[in-house]
Amino acid sequence: MKNHIPVSDSRKKYMTIGLLILLLVALAVWLILTPPGIDGKLHAAGYSVCHQIESHSLSIGGKTLPLCARCTGTFMGLFFSLLYLSFKKKRTGIPSRLKIAILVLFCAAFLMDGINSSLTLLPGIKPFYQPDNRLRLITGLLFGISLANLILPLWHQTLWAEAESRPVLDRWMDLVVLILIAAAVGTLILLDISFLYYPIAILSTGTIFIVLGMIYSLLWCIILKKENTLHHLRDGIRILSAGVITAIFQVGMMDFARLMITKSW
Repeated sequence: MKNHIPVSDSRKKYMTIGLLILLLVALAVWLILTPPGIDGKLHAAGYSVCHQIESHSLSIGGKTLPLCARCTGTFMGLFFSLLYLSFKKKRTGIPSRLKIAILVLFCAAFLMDGINSSLTLLPGIKPFYQPDNRLRLITGLLFGISLANLILPLWHQTLWAEAESRPVLDRWMDLVVLILIAAAVGTLILLDISFLYYPIAILSTGTIFIVLGMIYSLLWCIILKKENTLHHLRDGIRILSAGVITAIFQVGMMDFARLMITKSW
């Protein structure tokens, strides 16, 4: 006697397959419509979120990175912070007040340096201090640490049926490790080692899709009323697929809007 898959399970299976196909189609359309070559794709991804002003950008091996120094720092800091903190299980708690104050200080440094840097673009206005790409990179890396400590607890709080109440950033050593990782990443970027151009460019721009995909997955989880229902990541493949599709769509729309305004990639 043959086993029959329940209709509900069969429907879920087809929905999953359909979303995965749609994900591949969305990615293929974006790849086709953006400039050719890996460099063209990397700069197109950066084009959606970053001003890409050359004087505000770092170069490695004579090639300008697809994101400005500040955005490169932010997304590299985000990537490695998320990677490190992801080993802390499904923690949702709020860190101590002093740790929060330090994370807020990182955000304030990022904001202050960004405002100071923007003053150089306004005629007749002098910045408070001379902007520097190294400082843009550093404040971006620190800001990435702060963002990771905001995004990951929200991710755990929204998705999982079972989560720990302990903070993601529960130990001072964790914060020290994140700062040391940021320092190491920043040093490697500033050393201008030619073969590191593509790893840095791919990781920084790839994190745009990762972070947007995570944020939109949370929104889809709320919209579909699936909060706190997942036990494993594979249980949320449809929600994650919808999130990544939406992220690709946003990147594409931002690229298109900017292209229409500037008439150039």
